[in-house]
Amino acid sequence: MSEFLVAVLRIAYLALLWVFILFIGNTVRTDIFGHRVAARTAAGQQVEGSAPKRRRRKHSRSEPQPGQLRILSGSRTGQIVPLVDRILVGRGGDSNLPIDDDYASTHHAEFAQGIDGAWFVEDLRSTNGTYVNGERIEELTQLSIGDEVRIGRTTMAVEAAGRG
Repeated sequence: MSEFLVAVLRIAYLALLWVFILFIGNTVRTDIFGHRVAARTAAGQQVEGSAPKRRRRKHSRSEPQPGQLRILSGSRTGQIVPLVDRILVGRGGDSNLPIDDDYASTHHAEFAQGIDGAWFVEDLRSTNGTYVNGERIEELTQLSIGDEVRIGRTTMAVEAAGRG
């Protein structure tokens, strides 16, 4: 082989190695810091490329408020948990509703009551996420009677108080 061809192959090999190193560096950065999310303007409009804003259901005053959670599947199947104060769900010993589930985080989600009496669920940056009616939630989400909340392998139905 000529010296010129050997030099070209060496440069191509080094370039390929650098592309690989940059790819690995980007993957590590994404794993550590996550993906960038586009900011919103002061008027609430989204900057181009951001995800659509979720709509929250509006509840009328005559509609009954959630009063309990019925556990449909998981380690506590059949248990009824009254919605009072705030409920921390997870594998941790300090959880109000501890669940024995390998797919749940130590502090996975929190149920809390709003000022107007409505109940909300919030994912506490869990690894496997919290799902309401099959949709992964990323922000505080209002609950209605009949909603199903899934945390790991545990599924809970939101019911009116005293039902069952």
